[in-house]
Amino acid sequence: MPYFEVRDWVGKLKPSPPRRGAIEEYCGVDRETLKEMYSVMVLARRIELEEKVLLRKGLCRFFIGCGGKELIDVVAAHLLHPDDPFVGYYRNKAFDLYRGVTIEQKILEAIGDRRSSSTGGMLQPSHSSYPELAILPQASPTGSHALEAAGLGEAIENPTPITGPIGIKGGRYRRDSIVFCSIGEGSTSSPEFHRAVFYSVYNQTKNIFGIYNCGWAISTSVNEQFPEGNPTTSFEGFKRFGLLIEEFDGTRIKETLSAFKRMVEYVRDSRGPALANINVVREESHSGSDDQSHYMEPTLQLYHIEHDPLRETAKTLIDDGLFAPEELVAIFDRTDDDVKRVTDEVVAGYQRKSYDDVVGKVYSYKHDTAEERWRALIRERGGSRAGRYEELYKRGLLESADLPENQPPMTLRKAINYSLFDIFMLSDDTVLFGEDVADFAAEVFAKGPEITDKLRGKGGVFLVTKGLQRTFGPERVYNTQLDEAGILGRAQGHAYQGRVPFPEIQFIDYMSPAYQQLKDRIATIYQRSGGNVRLPMVIRTSYGGYKQGAGAMWHSEANLGTFINIPGLHVVVPSNAADAAGLMRTAFVSGDPVLFCEAVALYNRNDWDGYKIAAKYPTIEELIPFGKAKVYNADARDILIITYGITFSMTMKAAQALAEKNINARAIDLRTVKPIDWDAIEEAVKECSKVLVVSEDRFYGGVGPTISAYIANNLFEYLDGPVRIITAQDARVAYGSDGDEICLPQINRIVEVAVELVGY
Repeated sequence: MPYFEVRDWVGKLKPSPPRRGAIEEYCGVDRETLKEMYSVMVLARRIELEEKVLLRKGLCRFFIGCGGKELIDVVAAHLLHPDDPFVGYYRNKAFDLYRGVTIEQKILEAIGDRRSSSTGGMLQPSHSSYPELAILPQASPTGSHALEAAGLGEAIENPTPITGPIGIKGGRYRRDSIVFCSIGEGSTSSPEFHRAVFYSVYNQTKNIFGIYNCGWAISTSVNEQFPEGNPTTSFEGFKRFGLLIEEFDGTRIKETLSAFKRMVEYVRDSRGPALANINVVREESHSGSDDQSHYMEPTLQLYHIEHDPLRETAKTLIDDGLFAPEELVAIFDRTDDDVKRVTDEVVAGYQRKSYDDVVGKVYSYKHDTAEERWRALIRERGGSRAGRYEELYKRGLLESADLPENQPPMTLRKAINYSLFDIFMLSDDTVLFGEDVADFAAEVFAKGPEITDKLRGKGGVFLVTKGLQRTFGPERVYNTQLDEAGILGRAQGHAYQGRVPFPEIQFIDYMSPAYQQLKDRIATIYQRSGGNVRLPMVIRTSYGGYKQGAGAMWHSEANLGTFINIPGLHVVVPSNAADAAGLMRTAFVSGDPVLFCEAVALYNRNDWDGYKIAAKYPTIEELIPFGKAKVYNADARDILIITYGITFSMTMKAAQALAEKNINARAIDLRTVKPIDWDAIEEAVKECSKVLVVSEDRFYGGVGPTISAYIANNLFEYLDGPVRIITAQDARVAYGSDGDEICLPQINRIVEVAVELVGY
């Protein structure tokens, strides 16, 4: 119901004398607090009206209504602790305001002003981000945020200390914090929501999921989505495992206070998580581009108006004799004046966003800062490394008592394993989890050394994480369910709590279920929070073919072009042991999300057809900057070959064959494909003039064409021939050695194209 119509309706109510004991029916909320709650509800509705006015003036570009949800918002904000984390969606204006967000900030959100402390004007109105008020950054893909909430609940319960200096010392949220996730009933159809509720039950975390059920997801009825129109029906079985399910009318203040208080007490007492189906109404259409009168029958529209929580709450407060009608009307008038005044001031000082305001908030990584963080770790704990490694050797967990940098050249797998040991030794702020990453299942580990010492253990399908659980315990290294989206949801929770998690996606081929979490939530966080929130993590994944024919379609992907097209994500692809260690250390202290791609075909190889791959583990001080390629055969000028990862080793073998033909090839190993070292490429192109790009990615949208386009656009005048590209075929890799040969770049093809290009 429109703001002034509600005001006039309230003004016509008949006053009632104070009813004895009435205040006791409000769950201990006193009269002044009730007045504050109603004032915030009115304020939320008035700001919403102002957004529509600004929309008509062209100052606000998007409108999405929160009307009808104000009561449950203020009740939740009141009954939760002020520092309980809130993972909401774009209908929670009243919750924000009750927590302390100002009118000014809401108007800045509406007009997309760079001064907005929440998003810096990055997102549409009602997409809040107020971490100082424990309001986590929101995003438009609703449903996906539920996994984030479940992950945070798990991270808070994890007893592993966060000691800094990399993580947030002590953790961002207290151990008894409740994570409240609000969500519309339509979004609960998403698989992310169902998994989130499952995880909260399975892990017995302090989560409350509040479903704001107005009956409509845009124009889709709730009855078209759930049996009996009830989003909680599919969770009934979880009640036997401690899930509390509440159903109540979120337009009635006494019922809402009573039900939400029951949930808070239940969850705070560690009896289990809670799920609520909350009946609310929709006072506005879904958004400014929608008109619900086109599909909602008039009698139903009238129902939503008559059950407006601003009306229902006012009537209850007046009928109980707690307030006179004119007292509540005065709130409307005062609020109207405040919003008008603040809006005029904000609009008059409007500030447009600059290029740096937007592009400068995609990544937080600065190598100098990363170096400082790493040096701080070494200063604090570096001196204990030798003793720790000797201890692990005596326990039979490592093959040598020597520090890894004092050992002979090693394989990629071994270097990554040692890198993880080093990082976990130097910092308590790390956890590692994924499918099969632990040495043992939790119940086996719990039986103790008398059992586990008799078993070899697992430690990843490729043994990359072997020994980590035995060394650092099951709270820091553990197996997860086979659910890639859930793995990255957990990672977000740990990062919010202040850790730097190492989630593993077993094969990059299976990133698809987690793609929304990666692209829309993890990678966007720094930008959509206006540079206020980071989610540092190292997402380890195996990638690539050349598995002697065993890979086939779903174990041979190298589609890194998919991931370099995600702003906010670093993509790292080491080709050898030394680079893997230096890059992983940088990834850990970068402050950003990093996709760390590990070539399965290189894990255990000392050479590639005679070209030596094994390399010395770098000294503990060494970091490799992102976007810093390595140049090989730097004096060669006949041809430049740009590559990375698996195809780098093949390129160097091809370079040996080319040398026998008196063709000197310079090679660039990119090491990171996001960012790319354009400076190194420019210098080499200017000196070599003929360029071949070799990539295991496919052509369409791949890494190779990206590099080629850059060269053609910026360095065309330095070329003495066309930029040639060798990529994988436009097909998924077939089974068998012939599948690899047909679908993937081969050494003989590199030599053939290089010879042809040199003779151009």
